[in-house]
Amino acid sequence: MEPDPTRMCALVIGLPGVTIVGVDVGLVGPLRVHVDSVGRLVFCEGCGSRAWSKDRRTVELVDLACFGRPTRLVSMPFS
Repeated sequence: MEPDPTRMCALVIGLPGVTIVGVDVGLVGPLRVHVDSVGRLVFCEGCGSRAWSKDRRTVELVDLACFGRPTRLVSMPFS
């Protein structure tokens, strides 16, 4: 049995490489599961310097259903 709440959420979602950041559980509308990718360092194959990202947009995947309600998986932008 898994006692860690974050790990339990990750197992329910079933997506490797993401961390559950939070869940919006409104009474009306879709359930929104906010996730962030597990970071790893990436380097340029040509020069060997570390690659970096300036920013990214929030993205919602809408073709999900969870526990009988419409669900959105939301990737979080960098803060």
